[in-house]
Amino acid sequence: MMKRLSGWLALFIFLQAPLAGAGEVVDSCAAVVNQDVITVSEVEEAAKPVFARIKAEVPFSQRDEALRQARKNVIDKLIEKHLLLQQAEQMKIAVSDAEVEAARKDILERGSVSEEEFKAELGKMGLNEQQYRENLKEQILSSKLVGYAVRSKVVVPEEKIKAYYEEKYTAKAAGYHLLQIGFAFGETTKQAAREKAEEVRRLAVSGQDFQELAKQRSQLPSAADGGDIGVLKPEDMALSMREAVTSLQPGGISPVVETPDGFMIFKLLASGQDAAKAPYESVRSEIHELLRKQELETRYKTWIEEIRSGAYIRIL
Repeated sequence: MMKRLSGWLALFIFLQAPLAGAGEVVDSCAAVVNQDVITVSEVEEAAKPVFARIKAEVPFSQRDEALRQARKNVIDKLIEKHLLLQQAEQMKIAVSDAEVEAARKDILERGSVSEEEFKAELGKMGLNEQQYRENLKEQILSSKLVGYAVRSKVVVPEEKIKAYYEEKYTAKAAGYHLLQIGFAFGETTKQAAREKAEEVRRLAVSGQDFQELAKQRSQLPSAADGGDIGVLKPEDMALSMREAVTSLQPGGISPVVETPDGFMIFKLLASGQDAAKAPYESVRSEIHELLRKQELETRYKTWIEEIRSGAYIRIL
């Protein structure tokens, strides 16, 4: 239950916290974004969970570089956050206390947790109720802004949906329609990656939705597609992958498979000629949502880059 709650909290909490190994924080300027100043303490707060994870999982010889890159990423995210808040102010977009409370209640309901469990989880994350509400308010504000400026302009033509269907859901030869979840060695130790893979496999076998697990936990590019890698023929698979999936029945989940770069889990949706016969109407809404998200991400990146290019930004 706590894992589910953490997942929902993560949807609305921007990274928080201090630099690993830091002693007393000197609240000087870390960056300037137009009229806003990003302080060292703000970076420290935003970096805490990231640095804690690096200290726990990254080998000592790689830790300094990992911490340096993480700090750079946190500052970049904070710059983007300030730009969004500035844009919202210019467009006179506001969020009421009632909207924050409604969103908070929705998170609790969707996570199936009580007020006591919710507050206990906030404590584990180093947040109090007021900090959480402020973070949630900023996230709602950003979502409104993106909705007005980007989301409302996203349209997915029917012909694009059909083209994706023809490419991904039909095949001239029999094959295996697969979903995948993967964990790489590069961002953690080999043992930690295996443990993550085993944990996710247990969740999938127990009945949790494989595609949702892929979106939330997989470290592979296919996570954006719910782990869907389409229809593959046996000769297109690596040996370890072929051995893991060709013996599965539709709906089956493979053991954890070790690859040169990490660990993988596969779910077989369909095999043989059936792998190429998903009716268009049965998958149309799924394809539409996937393509809509991809278009939204593309438009958002373009939009935020335009805002950045017109802003005064200085990293100190």
